[in-house]
Amino acid sequence: MQIILTVHTFFPRSAGGTEVYALALARQLDRQGHRVHIVTCDSNTEGDAPEVTSRSDSWQGFQVERLSFNLLRSPNPVRYDYDNQHVARFLGALYRRERPDLVHVCHPGNLSMAVITAASESNIPTVLTATDFWTICPTSQLLRHDRVLCSGPRDPAHCLVCTVRQRASAARIRRWIDPVPIPLLRWGMRLARQPWASHSSRYARMARALAERPGWIRTVLASTGRIISPSRFLRDRLVDNGVPADRITVSAHGIETDWLEPKPGYKLPAGPVRFATVGQLSWHKGVHLAVQAFGKLDRPAGAVLTLYGDNRQDPDYWRELQGLMHRTPLVEFGGSFPHRDLARVLSDVDVLLMPSLWYENTPTIMYEAFATQTPAIATSIGGMAELIADSDGGWTFPRGDVEALASRMQGLIDDSAELDRARRRIRPVRTIQEHVTDVLSIYRELI
Repeated sequence: MQIILTVHTFFPRSAGGTEVYALALARQLDRQGHRVHIVTCDSNTEGDAPEVTSRSDSWQGFQVERLSFNLLRSPNPVRYDYDNQHVARFLGALYRRERPDLVHVCHPGNLSMAVITAASESNIPTVLTATDFWTICPTSQLLRHDRVLCSGPRDPAHCLVCTVRQRASAARIRRWIDPVPIPLLRWGMRLARQPWASHSSRYARMARALAERPGWIRTVLASTGRIISPSRFLRDRLVDNGVPADRITVSAHGIETDWLEPKPGYKLPAGPVRFATVGQLSWHKGVHLAVQAFGKLDRPAGAVLTLYGDNRQDPDYWRELQGLMHRTPLVEFGGSFPHRDLARVLSDVDVLLMPSLWYENTPTIMYEAFATQTPAIATSIGGMAELIADSDGGWTFPRGDVEALASRMQGLIDDSAELDRARRRIRPVRTIQEHVTDVLSIYRELI
């Protein structure tokens, strides 16, 4: 088969979990004899025009088409964020030229749902992997501007504030929106849905586009051949927000395991218990909670905490973390590292901390930790709790509860045998090969 994989961003510009998944999927399809062409967004804020330009190159042997355009120059940046007509025209021509058997969307962000509508117009079957909550949340996180967990776009007023605060396409009006009470914004969003609003100001048209986003995306998803959800939790959120359950297949991503070769022996307990966080250093990841909990331990000399990640992504948050670290002995910054060093890093970690404040889906780092016999302490929400339960790979604590997290960490310091038992309980991790078996079955059914 000839498969086009689309993804919101890709190596080397970005190396997040979705990009890792897309590359792993491409590798496995290639190893089974299928031809893979990757299409991604190189930039959606550069240049002077909304029309698409592209360049082709290769990454690890795969042809990559990198699209660039300026979303802010489009007639309606909010609408074009999920329904980009320029991208649709470009992809329509690309699909007709390449004639793929199937388009697999690893993430529709940046390129918009045009990746699916253009395929549908050419009668090409589509598969969408829901790697986060983008299809039901304009900021992808289901975490509101006031840091309250969200169930979906029930209230367009809150969606407006979230978008204004987090999206560059609407940031310039934040100073006008922030002081307005939510009830008044709610009234304004109702006005924006009136027919005359489409002929009103640019900002009114953007507000109307935001209000129309959920319904329009549901319509496109209804024409998608299959939606793959890596967790039951995400599947349930999609269904709660109007996505037909019979369109969704739950299939955990799994991980590549080549980096584990040669396979490590049994991980022996260390002297001090070595706690670590690995990943993005931002508020929604809750890294500050790990530092605060560590500072409450009765015997900090019996443990160390290392924070791994890129401290340049969120400078304001990093300054906050630095202040906490300076007041908390035995907390150190490990920096970022290439994936090829992951086995080495995890060999020096006894417990992975995942104190996220949003609904993580199925974090790849948790799979990778379990593969190295490293249990985790994670927030008891979303896909994290599901992974802990399915793998028997650790413990959970209530969202944002520093005392509960500290208590769990203290228990492992006081009872090293509990940590040893947890290592032995961890079940074998799911591999990307197992996931691709599910994916190929879906491909064949649709084709």
